Amino acid sequence: INVASTSVELYNAVLVDTPLAEFFGECISEQDLDELNIEIIRNTLYKAYLESFYNYCQSLGGATADVMCEILAFEADRRAFIITLNSFGTELSKEDRSKLYPTCGKLYPDGLAALARADDPENVKQVAEFYAEYRALFEGAGNNPGDKTLEDKFFEHEVKLNVNAFLQ
Repeated sequence: INVASTSVELYNAVLVDTPLAEFFGECISEQDLDELNIEIIRNTLYKAYLESFYNYCQSLGGATADVMCEILAFEADRRAFIITLNSFGTELSKEDRSKLYPTCGKLYPDGLAALARADDPENVKQVAEFYAEYRALFEGAGNNPGDKTLEDKFFEHEVKLNVNAFLQ
C-alpha cells in the first residue's frame, strides 16, 4: 500500500493483483474509488463474495451444500435486512440499496424486492413476517435497556446454525 501514491496505483497493486480481484473487477472500476463511499464498496464486495461462495458450495453438493448453503443464505438475508435498516435517512437510493442485496438467500427474489421498496423499519418488519425464521427474530427485538437488539437476535441465530452444522 505504501508504494501506491494514487488511487489508480492502489487499485492495480492491491485489488487487481490479489485474490480480491475476481470479486472487485465485477463490482467496481478504478474510477469508482474516488466516487463511492467505502461502505458501498465493502457491501458490494461482500455481496459478490457471498454469491460466489454459495455457488461453490452448491457445486460441491452433499453435506457441504446442505450445511453451508443454509448458513450463507442466512448471512445473505441478514445483510439485506441490515443494509435496508441502515440506509434509512441516508443518501442511498432504493435502487442503489437493492444492488447491494445478495441474491442467494431465502428472501430472493420476492423478499428482496419488498425490502427494496421499504420506506421505514416497520416495512422491513412486515417483510420478515412472511418468513417464519425471520419473524421470530424481529419479534421482541428492541433498543431499550435489557432488550435484545435485532443484531443480538441475528447473532444468536447464526450461532445456532453453526452449532447445528457440527451436529449433522
